[in-house]
Amino acid sequence: MRLFSSLLILFIFLGGCSPATLLDAIEESGREHTEILFEDNNDNVVIFLSEDYTGQPMLSINTFSVDDSGYKYNSGSGEHSSDIDTSKIFEKIRVTSVGNNSFGALWGTVFLPNAETVNYSLEDENGDVIYTSSIEISEKNSVYQKLPEDIYDHTKRLHYKILDDHNDVLVEW
Repeated sequence: MRLFSSLLILFIFLGGCSPATLLDAIEESGREHTEILFEDNNDNVVIFLSEDYTGQPMLSINTFSVDDSGYKYNSGSGEHSSDIDTSKIFEKIRVTSVGNNSFGALWGTVFLPNAETVNYSLEDENGDVIYTSSIEISEKNSVYQKLPEDIYDHTKRLHYKILDDHNDVLVEW
């Protein structure tokens, strides 16, 4: 009986431990072959590549939490995902809310040779530009920029240009 009690206590203790890394926490949520592209420890935002249930690459953004016991990926809480084809030259840039937070962000990935910067503007329902900004593409081909408060709620359209290192437009959408 003592052995059973000891094993039960050990099982409860180990089962209550959170993963030591964010990557482990994401993979414990059911993701496979995960690569973290961006991690913001101020707002606890993560952008990552993983595989969907068919084995196709999927780009996702969501939130996580961390405490003394480790990381917790907030699966099922406002995650935005999109299937992508990493075998081709492409870009996937979106403006969405982030997890269950009250803020929005521009985020995505860019797989274009020589791409350096994304210039973008956001328009309201009347077509008026309400926000413009520029962001550099990271070494892991990702972009992330938290939007000022209340901008996301009024955004109806995203317009962007991807520029190379000479400020030539590679893609405009």
